[in-house]
Amino acid sequence: MGDLSSDVERCLCDCACDAERVQRAKCSCEEGRAREAKRVLLSERQRLLDEMHSRQRGIDAIDHMLHRVSCECTPRRTCADGAQEKSPDATCAGEDAGLLGEGEVSARG
Repeated sequence: MGDLSSDVERCLCDCACDAERVQRAKCSCEEGRAREAKRVLLSERQRLLDEMHSRQRGIDAIDHMLHRVSCECTPRRTCADGAQEKSPDATCAGEDAGLLGEGEVSARG
């Protein structure tokens, strides 16, 4: 480990913090203003948490759509009168039919 101001700078750069905030936190450390350095670090932490939650919502939405596709995009068969109906052996859980890709987890566990 190097000196504190360099470590703070490296940490914030690794987190894609903007250059102005990195410099403000680094100078605050060098000048012994711990409260200001902590303020910058905490605000970056909150930014990263907000970003993570936003991405998690996107993942949840995609998981929901995958489930709906499994339920609603079932094969249809044509009846004698030309009408289409869902195949009676089609299941809602795509994983039962082996439709999940490698590394995917079913919604049921």
